Amino acid sequence: MHWHSRLVQPQTLAAPGFESLATPTYRGSTVLFNKQADVVDDWDQAKSGYAYGLYGTPTTLELSGRIAQLEGAKHSFVVPGGQAAIALIYFAMCKAGSHALVPYNAYGPNKEMAQGLLKDLGIDVEPYDPMIGGGIAELIRDNTTLIWVESPGSVTMEIQDIPAICQAAHQRGVMVALDNTYAAGVLFDAFAHGVDISMQALTKYVGGHSDLLLGTVSAETVPNSKSL
Repeated sequence: MHWHSRLVQPQTLAAPGFESLATPTYRGSTVLFNKQADVVDDWDQAKSGYAYGLYGTPTTLELSGRIAQLEGAKHSFVVPGGQAAIALIYFAMCKAGSHALVPYNAYGPNKEMAQGLLKDLGIDVEPYDPMIGGGIAELIRDNTTLIWVESPGSVTMEIQDIPAICQAAHQRGVMVALDNTYAAGVLFDAFAHGVDISMQALTKYVGGHSDLLLGTVSAETVPNSKSL
C-alpha cells in the first residue's frame, strides 16, 4: 500500500480488550459500520446503535446516564453549560406570546436572558417572590407555559415550597422547571416533589473542581406542555 493510502486508513492497530475504570473519551463525529444495512439515522442508540457523534457518543451517553440515575430521571441530555441548559428549557417550553415565571433569586444569567433575548423574541418572563408558595396560582395566566423554581436560590439560599408551586402549576397545565445545581440531585429529589424538568450546571457539584463547562437537562417523562 502506498504511504498516501496508509495515512487515511481508519483500522485500529492496537490490540482490543483494554478496560479501564474510566469511560474512554470518544471525540469523533463519524461512526464506522461493517455494512451498509447497519446504517440507521436514529437517536435511539440502544435500539439502532450509534449513527453520528452529534446524537451522542459512549462518553456523553455514559455521563447522561449517570446524571439520570442521580436525578431519578428517565432521560438526561448533556449540553455545553448551565446557561445552555436554561436556554434549552425556555426554547422547548416557550414561544412568541408565551408567559413564564422566574423567581427573584434565580441564577443571574437566567434573568438576563429573560429580559434580553427572550423579551426580543416576544416571550414575557415575569419575576416573582420565591417564598410565594401556592400563592403563585394568582400569577398564572392563560398563556403561562413555564414556571422556574430554584431551591436553594442563588446566593440568597431561600428554600421554596416546590410541591405547592407544582400543584398550582399542574392544575393549570403549566410545566415546572427546577435549577437543581445547588442540590445536584443528591440533596433534593426534584421529581419526587412534582418538578417536570430538572437542570444542572455540571460546572459545580458534578465537575467538582471548577475546571469544566457542562450542563444537563433531565426529565422523568416526556413533557406534555400546552406550549408544544
